[in-house]
Amino acid sequence: MEDLISVVIPIYNVEKYLHYAIESLNRQTYKNFEVILVNDGSTDGSGKLCDEYSEKYDNVRVYHKSNGGLSDARNFGVQKSCGDFITFLDPDDFLDEYALELMYNLQKKYSADAVCTKMRDVYDYEDYKKESRTKKAYSIDDTDVYVCDNIKALELMYYNQIATVSACAKLVKKEFLLATPFPKGKIYEDLYVIAELLKDMNKIVITPLETYNYYQRQGSIVNSKFSKKQYDFFEAIDNNKKIVSMYFDNNKNLVSAINAKEKMGAFSLLSKANQSSKEDVNIIRKIISKNFFDILKNKNISSIFKVKYCMLLFSPRIFYGTKNLLIKRSK
Repeated sequence: MEDLISVVIPIYNVEKYLHYAIESLNRQTYKNFEVILVNDGSTDGSGKLCDEYSEKYDNVRVYHKSNGGLSDARNFGVQKSCGDFITFLDPDDFLDEYALELMYNLQKKYSADAVCTKMRDVYDYEDYKKESRTKKAYSIDDTDVYVCDNIKALELMYYNQIATVSACAKLVKKEFLLATPFPKGKIYEDLYVIAELLKDMNKIVITPLETYNYYQRQGSIVNSKFSKKQYDFFEAIDNNKKIVSMYFDNNKNLVSAINAKEKMGAFSLLSKANQSSKEDVNIIRKIISKNFFDILKNKNISSIFKVKYCMLLFSPRIFYGTKNLLIKRSK
């Protein structure tokens, strides 16, 4: 008997997009799954749409709650789920039709605590209609799979190489998510909990196959303008440092990987801050100037990034002036 998978979808004002997520679930080749829709205080027609889906499909359950944010909605969905394994799907994203089957088969084959696939960015929902990815593309062998302990898996996620820190595109045993809830009211909540989530895991399976379609929607948290909430990123980094110190004995490779994650992640924040707040640019520069030589010695970081990092610390004006000039010349 196949195990039940719970797909948790947090809902907030996504009436225009939710049907793509639901339709992609209806296309799944793996059939033993339930869908937990958590309507997190939506003010548009999302709640009504969720009710319609729960009436139409036997495996869809909907819960309505007051607004508590993404983390709170995910935690609520985990609590209400019945499956032994959980995967998260954001309501404006969609899965390839073999996603659940692939992750489940890998979990069974290797008795894994978690299975990690990759996300692909999509900018047009027309991508959903393309049939270029066939089942043959998911017929993998051992050369396509990395079977890791929690230390190596974390290292790969921090470097954003064949795995990411995202809660999505993963299949995780429910017990670990129950023990490690997402921090309420924070952004970068996935990064915040990743070390704590993995600390008690023995085996993580990672494949570079992309099964999750991540829609780049204007107005989403990731694509929003810079605000003070962006400093949650550094709080998330600090929490990882604390967990690595407490449970991983400050593993040398993990410490270097976290430092790299901090510097590389800060660059996207700086690009946003540079458009609105020079004060925030200087604050972030000061934060990422720490462990300077560790970055320069890190063989997992490209020489190009090291040059950009040094230039930015020396002079943001020169760095962004050079960057804008190169962009203009490339057009």
